[in-house]
Amino acid sequence: MTGITDAVRRSTELRKPLTALINKGCVPVGGIFRLDYDSAVVLTDDFKKHEAGGVPRGGFLLAVAGQNTDSGFILEDQEVILLRVRGTAPLPNESELIQTRLAVVRDAGASGVGFDDVTDVLTRNELQQSAFDCEVLGTFYTETDARDAQIEYGADIDNVVVSARYQVFLPSTEVLSWLASYPEPVDQRDALAIGKVRFAATRRKALIAGTDQADVRVDVSDFIGRKTAVFGMTRTGKSNTIKTLVTAVHRYGSEHKRSIGQLIFDPQGEYANVNKQDKTGLRLLGDDDSAVRIYKVEPDSADSREKPLRINFYDREVLDAGWSLVSEATAPVNTNYGKDFRSAILSEPDRNDRSAYNRWGWAMVAFYGLLAKCGFQGSSLPQELVIAAQSAPMNAFMAANSGAVTQAGRPGSYRVLTPVGALALAEWVGERPDDFPKWHERSNCHFVDIWSVYKYTGVTSAIRTIRAFHGAQSAGDVGEHLWQDMLAGRLAIVDLSSGNDKVAKVMSERIVTHLLNRASERFRADDDPVDMQIIVEEAHNLFERGGRDVADDPWVRLSKEAAKYRMGLIYATQEVTSVDKRILSNTSNWLIAHLNSDHETRELAHYYDFKVWAPSIMRAEDIGFVRMKTYSGKFIVPAQIAKFDHAMVNDARKAAGLASIDSQGEGE
Repeated sequence: MTGITDAVRRSTELRKPLTALINKGCVPVGGIFRLDYDSAVVLTDDFKKHEAGGVPRGGFLLAVAGQNTDSGFILEDQEVILLRVRGTAPLPNESELIQTRLAVVRDAGASGVGFDDVTDVLTRNELQQSAFDCEVLGTFYTETDARDAQIEYGADIDNVVVSARYQVFLPSTEVLSWLASYPEPVDQRDALAIGKVRFAATRRKALIAGTDQADVRVDVSDFIGRKTAVFGMTRTGKSNTIKTLVTAVHRYGSEHKRSIGQLIFDPQGEYANVNKQDKTGLRLLGDDDSAVRIYKVEPDSADSREKPLRINFYDREVLDAGWSLVSEATAPVNTNYGKDFRSAILSEPDRNDRSAYNRWGWAMVAFYGLLAKCGFQGSSLPQELVIAAQSAPMNAFMAANSGAVTQAGRPGSYRVLTPVGALALAEWVGERPDDFPKWHERSNCHFVDIWSVYKYTGVTSAIRTIRAFHGAQSAGDVGEHLWQDMLAGRLAIVDLSSGNDKVAKVMSERIVTHLLNRASERFRADDDPVDMQIIVEEAHNLFERGGRDVADDPWVRLSKEAAKYRMGLIYATQEVTSVDKRILSNTSNWLIAHLNSDHETRELAHYYDFKVWAPSIMRAEDIGFVRMKTYSGKFIVPAQIAKFDHAMVNDARKAAGLASIDSQGEGE
C-alpha cells in the first residue's frame, strides 16, 4: 500500500506546473554551493557540461530544490530560480587544482603521452570540476500547489537557503523557448515568432543540442503605441527587424479589426521599393492605395500606391513648410546676409492690420521672386497676392513689364499674377529704393532681407538643391495627407532618398509636428485617439541629443506626449549617444545588434542590464544577432532575428483578405 501511495503522490507532484516544466527534458549540470540575493555559484564538471550539450555564456540555468525519483525530479516547493551564466568562478581549492593541472600538463608533455595516462581516475574527476558565476534573474513560482495554478514571475528571490539543496538544470529546447517567450500573450494570434534563441556567435554546441531551434515569441501589442529602439551598425539587420515588426503590426490590425496607421521615414528608399534580391518589400502588404501609400519625389503614375512627395512652394497653405525647407537648405551660408535672410518672418498677419499686411505682401513678392529665380516652376500663384504701392513708380514698372501685375481695383492696389511677375517686380523695386522707400525700411519690412540674397550664388545655389520637392500641381500639405492615412490605418512610406539630410530632417520634423498637433486636437476634443506608429530609420540624422526644448523638438514631444495619443515610435540607429536621453528613458522595447564602440555600449549600459551584454555586443558582428528586452518581457533575451520573407507578407495579406503573392511579388 505504501508503494501505491508514493506512486500516486509522485504522479500528482509531477503534474504540478513547475515540476512538469523541469521534467520536460531539462538536463542536470550541477548544484549551487554559494547563493545570495543577487548571484549564485554553480558547481559542475566537464562530463555534465558535455552531456548537456555545452553551457554558453549568458545562458539560462534553472535552480530547484528537490530530489530525483524513478518517476522524475520532484520539487520540494513550486518555485524555480532563474540564473544567467556570467562567466566562471574559482573553486575554494582552485589553487590546488591549478598546481595539479600544471603537473599533469608538464608530465604528459615530458613523457609524450596523453593526459589520462599520467593521472588516476579520482584525480581526473577532481580536475574536471569547475564552477559558473551566475546572476540571479528572478523566481518562477505558483501561489498555490494546484495543478492548474498560474506560473508567476518575480524579478528577485525572497529567501536564501545556504544548504546544498539546489540542483541546477540546463533548459531543454522546449523549456528554453518557453523562458525566452515568457510571458506569452493571452491571444495566441498576437505571438510573433521573431526568431530563435542565440547565446553565442559560435553555434556548434547549440546546433548539436538542438537549442538553436528554440523559438522566441514576442507579444505584438508590446510594439503598438510604445517606443522601440533598434540599435546596431550598418548591415547588422536593423532594416530586416523593422520590416518584420511593421508587417506583424499590420497583420495584428487586420486580425483584430483595429485601424493602426504606420508611417515610415525612409532615408535610403529600401522600404519604399521591392528588394531586388529576394523580391520582398513592405509595399506588397497592399495592392492599391487603400492599404499602402508611398510618397516619392518622382512617383510612378501607373502605380496607385505611389504619391507625390512634393509641395507647391507658391501655395500659402504650406508657406511655413516651404519657408522651413528654404531656411534649412541655406543654413550652411553663415554670412551676415544669410543670417538676415533666415531671420525674415513670413507668417501671414491679420488682414485687418493693413500696415503689417502690406509689409508682409512686399516680403512675399521678394520670396516668390527668389523661388522663380532659383528655378521653381509655376504658371500662376494658387492664392491671390494683392499688394499696396505708390501709383507713379508702379505705372513705370507696368509699362516696362507687361503682364507681370495688374491693377487690383482701388488706386494703389496691385495684383501679382505669376512667380515670374514677382521676380520682375522684386528686382525692379530692389534697384530703386528711392521710388519704393517703405519697401526698403528694414526695421518694419523683410523685403530687403530676402531681396539682398538675389545676387549671392551661395544662397541661390543652396535653394536650388530642394527644387525636387516643389510641384506646381501639388495641392495641400503632405503632413495632412499623412494624417488622413493614419486615420485610415494605412501603411505610409515617405521616401526621403532624393533629398539631402537637412531637407529630410526638416520634412520629417514638420510631418511629425503636424501629426502631434492633429492628435492633440482630438485629445482636447475628447475624441478617441488614432492608433499610429512612426518608424524612423537612420535616426541619428534626425534626432538632436538635448539640442532643444521639448516644445521645439517633435521627437522629444513624441516621447513625452505620444502615450496619451496612442502614437508609437520605432527608431533605428547605430549611435545610441545621438538619441536624446528623454527618448531613451521612455523607450519600452530594445533590440541591440552589434555596436563597435565602447562609447555607445557605455551609454547603453545605463538601461536594464545591458552592461552584462556589452562585451558580446562589441565582439559578435553576426547579422541579425540581437539582445532583446520587450515591454512585457521580464529579462533580456539574446536572439537570432528571423529573415523577413514572403511567408510573413502573405500572413499579413491573408489577415487583410488579400490573395497570396509568389516569390516574384505576383499573385499566386
